[in-house]
Amino acid sequence: MALVLGMSSAKAFNPYTSSIIFERIGNDWFMDISASQVGTYEVLKKYYGTEDISMLSIAAYKEKYIQYLNTHIHLVADDVPVELLPVDARLGSRQAEVRFVLKGIPRDFDELSVKLNVFEENAPQQNITGFFSEKGNVSSILNADNEFSMRIVHRDGKYILSDGFPWNMGHLLYVSVLLVFTLVLFFVLRHYTNKKSTPYKGPVLVYKRQ
Repeated sequence: MALVLGMSSAKAFNPYTSSIIFERIGNDWFMDISASQVGTYEVLKKYYGTEDISMLSIAAYKEKYIQYLNTHIHLVADDVPVELLPVDARLGSRQAEVRFVLKGIPRDFDELSVKLNVFEENAPQQNITGFFSEKGNVSSILNADNEFSMRIVHRDGKYILSDGFPWNMGHLLYVSVLLVFTLVLFFVLRHYTNKKSTPYKGPVLVYKRQ
């Protein structure tokens, strides 16, 4: 059902809903942010105020966008601030996608405090957030009601969501369906953008392992 809804509703993608995914690949943790190009543009116009971002080159626009994300993402793993290093940024006609490698998160941490108030300038913004690992998956909807924050803890051999929203089975089912819908929509729009839009020819930000 989620797949059908995702495909049939691709053209009606909510510009005020974004997808933020945490995933460990090898020894590194990554964070992928996917948002509508319309919503992203509206946020940057509000955030940079007097600057006319419509006149920026693609490279300059990407730089401004990444600067914005860095000021609105706060991660602390085991009491140590996490550094965000941009890996890639893609600007399609419909979708804006950015990947960061998260420097400073231990392979197996005890607690991760997450504050993702990205796109908060666009009300009512919802950031559908998923955390995936072999020790448990966590999903949540971050918005103004929970101050765009959540806390993930390692307990009894698994990662779980701690504090925050008072979950019940109805909430979990709703978030699960919405997360699946968002992921399906993300891949549908990426496929559509790759086929229909002009390929991005600007510089690609590459993370170099040290």
